[in-house]
Amino acid sequence: MGKRIKYVLLLFGLIILSCDEKPKVKINNKPSFVLAEMPEVNADSVYGFVQHQVDFGPRTPNSVAHKKCADWMVKELKRFGLAVQEQKGVQLAYDGKRLYFRNIIARFTPDKKKRILVTAHWDTRPWADQDTGKITEPIDGANDGGSGVGVILEIARLLSQQPTNVGVDFVLFDIEDYGKTNGTFCYGSQYWMKNTLLAPNIPSFGINLDMVGDVNAIFPYEAYSIEYARPVIDKVWRVANNMGHGRYFKNVQDGAVTDDHLYVNKAGIPCIDIIHREPNTGSFAHSWHTHDDNMSNISKETLKAVTETVLQTIYREK
Repeated sequence: MGKRIKYVLLLFGLIILSCDEKPKVKINNKPSFVLAEMPEVNADSVYGFVQHQVDFGPRTPNSVAHKKCADWMVKELKRFGLAVQEQKGVQLAYDGKRLYFRNIIARFTPDKKKRILVTAHWDTRPWADQDTGKITEPIDGANDGGSGVGVILEIARLLSQQPTNVGVDFVLFDIEDYGKTNGTFCYGSQYWMKNTLLAPNIPSFGINLDMVGDVNAIFPYEAYSIEYARPVIDKVWRVANNMGHGRYFKNVQDGAVTDDHLYVNKAGIPCIDIIHREPNTGSFAHSWHTHDDNMSNISKETLKAVTETVLQTIYREK
């Protein structure tokens, strides 16, 4: 009987001690990263938008394919409920040729004061100057031109499915890729820089997309993006890595690229460039300015990763 009493008392004491012990809390000095709710990106849809552009043929300035593609993009953006404006004009190119251009500007919920800008160029290279054959013939531009536009059209399609805290502006720049030397590229964004058509609600920051569809895409920290918009590139790369897209978005510094984002920055909007670039080599995608820039080198997985990253960045903004 005595042993049983001791056993009961011992058990009672253990229960008291266990009830008095506080639950352990995992200490995390870094704030947790919580993904915002957003619509689901459809990889087939993004890919289809790229394919549709390529089906027109090379979208070189003054061509029939150029006009048909522009008309289609305007129609699609309006179909998704965006307010669309165009900048049309004639640019005298470095070689004396008159280039008829169309910058396409589309605004989602234009009355919202806080805004984000997403841009890409939609024209294609008139020559395959990095190829070994058919150098004087135009390229498909599936990646260089088509991929960035595909991402933008998919984002535009999805925005109406779930409200956003901020407004979103899209600009599709023309005649980016006609150049030969520095200063002769990015004609469309240089023209837009002088009259953005975004007043009075100017975007707080921008994201430019260029060559974002290659299966082996690598996006490093581009130097102008660091110089003009370091907080923005940190933000976007953090989103990408927390979404599991670190294989594409590398936290390594690269050189400066004269791209449309440079002129967005000169217009007063901090803007980064998501662009395929091999770190420390100065080289772009293997298909760059060649006839290999076609749909066979476009990856649905890459397109989806980029689209998800930009879309999540938009939905996280307050």
